[in-house]
Amino acid sequence: MIKIFKFAIIVICLGTFNSCLDYEELRENPNNPNQVPPSLIFTDLTPGPVESFEGAYERMQYHVNIGTDNINEPSFISGFGGSFNYGTLRNVAKMIEEAEKVGAPEYAILGKFFRARTYIEMTRRMGDIPLSEAEQGADIPQPRYDSQKSIYIQALNWLDEANSELGDFIAANPTRLLEGDLYYNGNLKQWQKLINSYTLRILVSLSKKENDTDVNVKGRFQAIVSNGTKYPLMTSIADNAEFTFSNEDGFRQDYNPNCAVCREAEIYASTYIDLLKAKQDPRLMQVADPTRDAVEANPGDLAAVKADFDSYAGADISAEGIVNSAKKLDGDFSLPNFDRYWNFVGQPAVLISYWEQELNIAEAAHRGWIPNSPATHYNNGITASMEWYGVDSADIADYLSTNQPYIVGDAGLKRLLEQKYIAFAENSGQESFFMTRRTGVPTYVFSSFNDIDPGESYPIRWTYPGSEDVNNNENYRAALVSQFGAEVDDRDQIIWLLKD
Repeated sequence: MIKIFKFAIIVICLGTFNSCLDYEELRENPNNPNQVPPSLIFTDLTPGPVESFEGAYERMQYHVNIGTDNINEPSFISGFGGSFNYGTLRNVAKMIEEAEKVGAPEYAILGKFFRARTYIEMTRRMGDIPLSEAEQGADIPQPRYDSQKSIYIQALNWLDEANSELGDFIAANPTRLLEGDLYYNGNLKQWQKLINSYTLRILVSLSKKENDTDVNVKGRFQAIVSNGTKYPLMTSIADNAEFTFSNEDGFRQDYNPNCAVCREAEIYASTYIDLLKAKQDPRLMQVADPTRDAVEANPGDLAAVKADFDSYAGADISAEGIVNSAKKLDGDFSLPNFDRYWNFVGQPAVLISYWEQELNIAEAAHRGWIPNSPATHYNNGITASMEWYGVDSADIADYLSTNQPYIVGDAGLKRLLEQKYIAFAENSGQESFFMTRRTGVPTYVFSSFNDIDPGESYPIRWTYPGSEDVNNNENYRAALVSQFGAEVDDRDQIIWLLKD
């Protein structure tokens, strides 16, 4: 997905550069322009989504890659090395600087969103990180670490400021379009909705801190959902921030017929498939094909086979690789739905969605943070997810009234979180992982075959960059002691965000 998104960035940047740059300004040195349009930097800063069947979703146990001659199991301890995205932050600062030069405050405003998101994405992975002394370059080459709590408060304040300032700008400039926009064709109101939906995402991720008055999770959440004029939110899946693929060079999804071995290599995991089957969820038929065993058992009635929930099966992602490989060859597992996925377009890659927003509001209401009806938003979220997959409206209504209606109590919260897991399948990047890390829903399966030995736990945090122990040793080690009581940096330590 990264290479596809970057290709799209190049295409838009070329057009934007030609249309926005005053060539008279290049005459001093045409090979080194004195300024860069902020729209170019904005396009480069725009976060790209993670497309379906990428490795990140294997960690969340939606699918498992079992190549033709592959007997290896997925490792669940790899990929947890953190990094400081100072390059991104420098680009944010540069975009704000260029925006001020050319009188384009909309980019400076959106810079607050990008800055907040960048710090949040770092801290939610690693814990305490530098903020107040970061971005100072040679002036402060060894920045001290700020507490994760203070980082979240600052980031939430930036997000609130971005919403307010963008709302005022839109009111004063109702026809202004945002150049370099990969998601919304320049519609600033859509970006304001995205900022607020993203803020709700972050507030829900702070559920273990709901009673911390400094963070004020409940008050912030209530302020957003109770004032649609000041805080506009998404109203349908048309508001999703998503990237749609096309059958053109540079814009095709990776899982496509040009990668012939991919068709048989991507297998659904039982963690995901068994949940759909248990709930008699019609999304199952939209995302998966019946097993070859099921089709061969009733070759004369394919429609009946597809309609039977027992025709579908996922691989146990914790099993020995050679066992899963043999079962795959025997036709025991379901592949991704041929009609939906095995082409050059597949499904859009989603950054953030309307269904996530609605299920987040449902969770907040269920927890008693807001007076809104949890059932209404629960139904909205599931309906939106099912519509995105193309489920028939009658099946949606039956599912919500009979199979999986909203219920109260602990069982209701678990059901709601399971619905989030289903809705996050193969979309929205790491959000499914962060939800499961926070709530324990669903229960991941793993074994020593996944490099997690008995008595060990699934990783829950990213380690700090190894260079910190060399380049910022004193502050790095102080941060470890402050958070974990010892100078130990590993994947199992509990960061402030996850402490009850």
